[in-house]
Amino acid sequence: MNCLICSTSFIESASWQKLFLIKPADVICNQCRSKFEKILKTKSENEWSGTIYEGALDSVKSFYTYNDWMKHVFQQYKFQLDVELAKIFVEDFRPLRQVQELIVPIPLHPEMLHERTFSQVDQFLIDANVPFKNVLSKTENRSQVGKTRKDRMSTELLFSVQENVQEQHIVLIDDLYTTGTTLHHAAFALKKAGAQTVRAITLIRV
Repeated sequence: MNCLICSTSFIESASWQKLFLIKPADVICNQCRSKFEKILKTKSENEWSGTIYEGALDSVKSFYTYNDWMKHVFQQYKFQLDVELAKIFVEDFRPLRQVQELIVPIPLHPEMLHERTFSQVDQFLIDANVPFKNVLSKTENRSQVGKTRKDRMSTELLFSVQENVQEQHIVLIDDLYTTGTTLHHAAFALKKAGAQTVRAITLIRV
């Protein structure tokens, strides 16, 4: 098998978990895998205290830091449209198959989706065989990149809710967490529409 990142040929390690499909097959070599940096602690959301979004998001969990290696791989995936790289993170997202909550990915604006041709967040869930539902619509297409934290926090609401979420327990899924603006806006819209709890999981946290 060839590594999806470096193309080096490697022999996949054998295990009973893989034999019985409990654990996904390796798609990258151990050397490439070792360069990703797992996050061990959850960051506080206190910076949203005192805003209208306080309490909208119940918790946030992120899998990896945005180190130089992740930045390289993520840019290849997201901007060079190397969709196969989503398979690298199947093991991270697969546990979501067992939860009872409604899985809701953060959507792209339709114009951005047309430009990129695929949703990088949806693809993580598709490859991990996680059921999900697109209940959010993005109403703003301007990038948050380059904005100050204050500007991001004062941005008008970025999402509308397209389906009934009354009394639902929801897990939001996104690729990258920077200031938390996107997730807090999405959670606020969902809570306003009647969702009971909203937590979030992201692949990366800056």
